[in-house]
Amino acid sequence: MKYVLLFLSFSLFAQRPAVIFPVYDQPKAKRISIIKVIIHIRELKTKSFIKYGEAVDFYYKKIASTGKNQWIEKLEEFSLDPDCPANSRAKINEQIHRIRMLQIGEKAPEIRLKDFLLSQYISEKPTILLVFYSPSCFHCTELLVDLIPYSEKIKLPVIAIQIDEEMNPWTFPTHWKTIKANEKLRKEYGVFSTPSLFLIQRNSLRISAIPENMTEIKEFEHLF
Repeated sequence: MKYVLLFLSFSLFAQRPAVIFPVYDQPKAKRISIIKVIIHIRELKTKSFIKYGEAVDFYYKKIASTGKNQWIEKLEEFSLDPDCPANSRAKINEQIHRIRMLQIGEKAPEIRLKDFLLSQYISEKPTILLVFYSPSCFHCTELLVDLIPYSEKIKLPVIAIQIDEEMNPWTFPTHWKTIKANEKLRKEYGVFSTPSLFLIQRNSLRISAIPENMTEIKEFEHLF
């Protein structure tokens, strides 16, 4: 019986939503989950017009930094609200539009930059991993520390796409292709935060998966 209770306790704990967001206008408050973020914005909407808009802007930046598209979509009820005064409304709507356009099975946008053309990329593997990153991005560093040796081990072709002009401290494997994205490319792929990842089929350029981290990349190893 004791083991059953321990298992149930662990299960309940594992199902709790991640508590990662600071509370708008309450710097000393305990961090809250995405569910409570939405509840908080709804409450502010009924109390203060100005704080309603500021909260949407505040939480959008925090949510975008996580790279979780499903959390961005939860802000749609506010970004589509014509009475919402948030400065980020148009940006949120644009990002959600891109998220929904680039679904699994859809064709990835062509990448045409100087001497590089995605549709002409040559690889012996059937799948290519696109990694949009920034050198100063903490989550990118976490990913690259594991992705570089992993890709070398299984010879996964990777196209590393830097989204800014910062100095790049990384030395990538020789089988990686490195390029820099312009604003047009970032918008076409809906890249508003990094890292942003796409597994695409080499021949058709169809999107096979949109993993969010190293664990999910490994889950799609059968596609490689």
